[in-house]
Amino acid sequence: MRRSITALARLTGLIIPLLAACDTPGTTAAHASAVGWGAEQQAAPALDIRFLNVGQGDAVLLRSAGRTALVDAGPSDDIVRRLRVLGVDTIDLLVASHNHADHIGGADAVLDSIPVGFYLDNGFPASTRIQQRVLERVERKGVAYLAPTARTIALGSARLVVLPPPAAGTSQNNRSVGILVEQGGFAALLTGDSEIEQLNVLLSRDSIPDVDVLKAAHHGSRDAVSPAWLARTRPEVAVISAGAGNGYGHPHPTALRYYCAAKRRVFRTDRHGEVRVTVTPEGSYTVTGARAGASGC
Repeated sequence: MRRSITALARLTGLIIPLLAACDTPGTTAAHASAVGWGAEQQAAPALDIRFLNVGQGDAVLLRSAGRTALVDAGPSDDIVRRLRVLGVDTIDLLVASHNHADHIGGADAVLDSIPVGFYLDNGFPASTRIQQRVLERVERKGVAYLAPTARTIALGSARLVVLPPPAAGTSQNNRSVGILVEQGGFAALLTGDSEIEQLNVLLSRDSIPDVDVLKAAHHGSRDAVSPAWLARTRPEVAVISAGAGNGYGHPHPTALRYYCAAKRRVFRTDRHGEVRVTVTPEGSYTVTGARAGASGC
């Protein structure tokens, strides 16, 4: 049975209504209902999750009750254009799961173009020029920095549970910040580019519940999934963010066999384009891709 957010809060500390204190509100719920593909005139969902199609990289947009979070910012400045199309005029929380360019390559442009309230990263410097540019902007623009400690953050009616990276990780990938997203009875898990090393650490913590939607770690890499990981998380849907024809071979055929087992639905940004998850207050959810009819397996 999926753990409740209350039980997880005991593991991660007090629930922090951090984003409710932001000076500038995010995109309104009314506006959010009218953007995206197709005719979307119904009331905005309690939680809107969009796995943005940023090519070979990651960017996940979360919106709830007028609050906005962005987990990773893709490999390039092009993400700003997509955020503008979606009506994003403020980001309450910007998360860098780790400091590789395919996850923070567009973060400097986001910080230059859109007001950001809080910035959270994994706390482990990569000593790269792109990370330096991002941190320079965080400081210059007065964005509040959050350390990747165990905490629960209120995002509108949803809650984001921060899963701290292991201190002993041997690479940026294995020091990714995890984010567990919960709304009612729904849960989604984002673990950046975590590989087996970090996934095993997360399993040993006994703080990973079964989830509805799992973002495939490390773009569907072979070394970023295991039977034990899927047995614990038990996702109904897996979403793989990868660029079409990328030179890394993502997603790997072996990883795909794992994800496509057990009648699991698999969505891929290289085939489906942007993948959207809409969640009701109670936790019922639907998943759609911008390109309907594509196969994830």
